[in-house]
Amino acid sequence: MFNKFKITLILLLVTGLISCGKITETAIKLNLNVSRISKIQTKGRIDRQVYLKGTVEGQAPFLETGAYELTDDTGSIWIFTTAELPEVGTEITIKGKISYQSIVVPELGNQDVGDFYVEEIERVEVENLNQEENEQQ
Repeated sequence: MFNKFKITLILLLVTGLISCGKITETAIKLNLNVSRISKIQTKGRIDRQVYLKGTVEGQAPFLETGAYELTDDTGSIWIFTTAELPEVGTEITIKGKISYQSIVVPELGNQDVGDFYVEEIERVEVENLNQEENEQQ
């Protein structure tokens, strides 16, 4: 009888885990490895994907694209996106790819005065994920 109970319990747990894909996805997304902005601004990190969390401090709309400045307590960086620009003051979490634009100035002895930026891959809506998780419990 004990073995039958054990097998039934295991089957129920496995079935529950398989049918709750959103909950698993939510847990994974909520357990992100968010990087600090100051730590990603090194040439060894170019082309790597990162998660960033911060507050939108500025916007620069372009034709069919745009950019916004994301700030955390360690610094700020410009995020380029093809999505709608987030409102200034909004706290967001994004997944993006680190890039660098080199600008060499001959008058400064060919000094590179370029800067890092991030190409937005997706916005992670942590607040919505929390609501979905609470509704499913």
